[in-house]
Amino acid sequence: MDSKDSKPDTGAEHQEYSSPVVSTSPNNMSPEQPVSMTTKDGGPHKSEPGVSLLRDLALDAEVADTMQKNMSIMEAVRKYPKAIAYSMILSLCIIMEGYDTSLIGSFFALPQFRKRFGVELANGDYQVTASWMSGLQNGTQVGQICGLMIAGILADRFGYKKTIIGALFLTIAFIFIFFFAQNIAMLFAGGVLCGLPWGAFQILTTTYAADVAPIQLRPILTTYVNMCWVIGQLISTGTLRALLHRTDDWAWRIPYAIQWAFPPPIILGVLFAPESPTWLVKKGRLEEARKALRGLTSSEVDDEEISQTVAMIAHTNELEMQLQEGTSYLDCLRGPNLRRTEIASVVWMTQVLCGIWFGGNITYFLQQAGFNPDKSFDFGLGTNGIALAGTIASWFIMPRIGRRTLYLVGLSVMFTILVIVGILGIPAPQPWIGWTSGGFMLVFVATYGMTVGPVCYCLVSEIPSTRLRIKSVVLARNAYNIASIVANFLNPPILNPSAWNLRGKGGFVWCGFCLSALIWSYFRLPEPKGLSAAELDILFEDGVSARNFRKVQVDVFARGNMKGEEEDARLADAVPVTSEKVRDLHHTSTLTHEQLADACPDLPTQPLAPPPAPCLHHIPLSSYLEFLEIFRHRLYPLWPIVSYDDLISRLRADNQDFEAYALAGALCAAVISQLRLPEHAASFLPISSRHFQIESERLRILFDYRDHYSIASLLTSFFLHVYFANTNKLQTAGLYLREAIAYAHGLELHRPETFASLTAISEHQLRLRVYWILFISERTFCVQNGLPAILKVIDELPTPDLDARYDSTPLPAFLALTRLFLYLKSRFITHPLSHQGAIVSEDQKNEVSAFQHNLRLKADRRSLNEMQYVDILTTRNWIRTLLWQYSIVNFPVSCHADDDAFSALLPASIAKDMLSVFTTVSNSSIRAHGYGMELKIFRMADSLLDVLLCVPSATETHGMLVGSREALHSLEHVLLNVGGPNSTLLETLRRRMAESDLPISPFRWLDTPIFESNQDDQVQKPSELHELLDRTALVPRILQGKMAAEVVDIA
Repeated sequence: MDSKDSKPDTGAEHQEYSSPVVSTSPNNMSPEQPVSMTTKDGGPHKSEPGVSLLRDLALDAEVADTMQKNMSIMEAVRKYPKAIAYSMILSLCIIMEGYDTSLIGSFFALPQFRKRFGVELANGDYQVTASWMSGLQNGTQVGQICGLMIAGILADRFGYKKTIIGALFLTIAFIFIFFFAQNIAMLFAGGVLCGLPWGAFQILTTTYAADVAPIQLRPILTTYVNMCWVIGQLISTGTLRALLHRTDDWAWRIPYAIQWAFPPPIILGVLFAPESPTWLVKKGRLEEARKALRGLTSSEVDDEEISQTVAMIAHTNELEMQLQEGTSYLDCLRGPNLRRTEIASVVWMTQVLCGIWFGGNITYFLQQAGFNPDKSFDFGLGTNGIALAGTIASWFIMPRIGRRTLYLVGLSVMFTILVIVGILGIPAPQPWIGWTSGGFMLVFVATYGMTVGPVCYCLVSEIPSTRLRIKSVVLARNAYNIASIVANFLNPPILNPSAWNLRGKGGFVWCGFCLSALIWSYFRLPEPKGLSAAELDILFEDGVSARNFRKVQVDVFARGNMKGEEEDARLADAVPVTSEKVRDLHHTSTLTHEQLADACPDLPTQPLAPPPAPCLHHIPLSSYLEFLEIFRHRLYPLWPIVSYDDLISRLRADNQDFEAYALAGALCAAVISQLRLPEHAASFLPISSRHFQIESERLRILFDYRDHYSIASLLTSFFLHVYFANTNKLQTAGLYLREAIAYAHGLELHRPETFASLTAISEHQLRLRVYWILFISERTFCVQNGLPAILKVIDELPTPDLDARYDSTPLPAFLALTRLFLYLKSRFITHPLSHQGAIVSEDQKNEVSAFQHNLRLKADRRSLNEMQYVDILTTRNWIRTLLWQYSIVNFPVSCHADDDAFSALLPASIAKDMLSVFTTVSNSSIRAHGYGMELKIFRMADSLLDVLLCVPSATETHGMLVGSREALHSLEHVLLNVGGPNSTLLETLRRRMAESDLPISPFRWLDTPIFESNQDDQVQKPSELHELLDRTALVPRILQGKMAAEVVDIA
């Protein structure tokens, strides 16, 4: 902030906030203005309440956003039936407008109208002159342009309902001019005046549908507007077809009189319809927005979901206020909004440029091609019916292939048809040419009705920002009207026999415009399918190209609330009105100013400052430093492969070092998830492991990590593997581990001779450490998932560094752990079934026996800290368990074996040995190992459960089994402490215990906080659970068979 902002406010411009009550009443604050509060001394503050209010807002907003995206179409219909009904009622205005505007074009083909308002030709026929044809159509367009501009201002000020009702009453009044017209000039005046309310209908129906519809229903309700337009045209054509043989003025007066039937029922429906919640949120009327949403939803939606939806709308509003403050027409032409206005405008202009003015005026076109009026109107009715069916078809196609693809396909087909019709227009008119041209025109209109026509309404309602939606649609529709004016001057001379009389050759003229629209759409039209308004804001703000819209992933809740240290400081100084009031929706009482001051002595003091320039990072550097410091103190002994000082130096030196920031983000995500910090389970927090993971993946794309083989990129993949393993997303974790291994091979880490010549000893040692930690991680992961290992043993182990960059303190423990895994050969870690029945030599049996004996030797603890000691002992007993499982499949085992290595009861001894270690160390030293520790404890507990299930009753008093049930419950408790109550492995163990009629331990998880974990982060996929159960079920079947055979032998 500027220095002047840090001084106490003394001027009238920044008066002290002195209202006695903090309330959600809309009357207590002006619309769209931020709350300004000062402390007693009027000075600045740097505390976090302001930020926390926005974070509270983001919490509910993220929940609502996720719910809407995961909602099926049928669920959306059940939850938002009233929103559908009211949107359809308001869209009836478009039926009226489609009817009205279609009349003029159809009247030109009506003999009675041509005779009343046209001029006589030499052949005795009557035609409205080309100039008046253009004038009548353009008079309506001019009125609509003015009506759109006025409606945009009125709707922003007074809301949708009042503006629509006013426009409907104006329509009733102006229809009198049409009905009582005495000459063509009165028709022109009526068209200009009726264009005013018609312009309002064009924008308000579309934007209202976009405001009230959830994401799944938005394409249907917005394209329903196009369907209403087609229905209006169908009614218009049908009416004129029925009156075709009348010879008096009622042939054209009755169609005008029918217009009076539309407004009354629409007015009645609008009176009962709720106001747009988005408009109410923009005005700061949060409680009214809540009531409006209740009026749009069914009883299936509870009050909490209503509040969350209001929060989502408010969050989007706040985000857009940060990116651009204004809501004027000029703001539509500034910054990223200029691009959004361009897209909406050209998309709507494409409805003209595609040639629908030529192909859609099929009634008049066919008459000029030689058809009689009856047949031409019949064709017109068929065309409108096909267009109606096309719109309905688009509802099923659009959700599957998206808006952009459907738009491009439609324009390509229409361009081809225009070229064909132009070719057919070259010869002299013949009946077969007329029928062929008419057939192609039907296909043309059907294509338009399925693609460009309905998709346009969906795009123009989605592309603009919510704060500028009305005004952006106004400008877009006016661009359409201007294009229509040009088309109205261009198209009549093409078809009129008294002018150019090009007939079918007019297809050549329009195919050029259609091609230009196709080329523009390919390069400039983005795909908004499935994107929320806030996500679109970020994509446009970041300048993402149209063809990459669906490839770039954004986290609007990370962006909206974590914009770096500068942004946090700005947000700490002010809280926009909607943020605070949404938070207040969750409370039933108000707080006095004194109570609020006592509760939050550091409340914001300054009004909202201008937003900073867009930042490169969504997470402030201070957050990286916080969790990297935790890594250095608690987890460096486990992962001695990252130099804390070097990484921090890179982060501080260059904020565009995306490789370093990607590594730091992945490491922070791994640290949080490994230690089960509060920021892991509660992904809704403003800084969480999930936010770091998303940011890491975003940043590594910025430096094109796929083309850069580096240790930093390898480590980024490795730590993302750790993060996903700790969130029980094992398939994703495996992919990242394989990616890290691919980097290792690309860097030739499996060939130490390739980097033996490195001058920096620390770099040489780092590569060795990285290779061996990958070796250990792969072996551990493959054991759990029954996968073959890829990395091979190399001849060189790390040695104590001669360079201070990498601390050598953890090296003895690291080397001890590496040596343990050297003995864990591939045949011990693959699926046991793969070795069943294989020939096993006596030498292999002796090898297993010796390995088991060595693993039981006492560990040298002098060079190990407590965490390393736990890691070594747990790994030893885990390997003993793997060897036992290997022995069960491949060797004779017995409850009374002389060699414990081949005792069927060995897991009982292993469990007791493991518990003797756990009882002498701190809980934090166990839990620091995260998912790896969880996996190893589960393997030991699961093997012990196998023994308890399969042991014959005659051996239950065996000395090794005494206390085994208690040991199993103790391991269950340790698993609970390490993995938490949502651990998938704990769930699997307890399920097996319950199926085996073994009681489940009543322990409560008191040592760490319990969080409601994000389902996406915590729940393992059913297929993975089934695979896990299949693998754990094999050993007990074999064990049970061998124990049964032993009982028979004893008998």
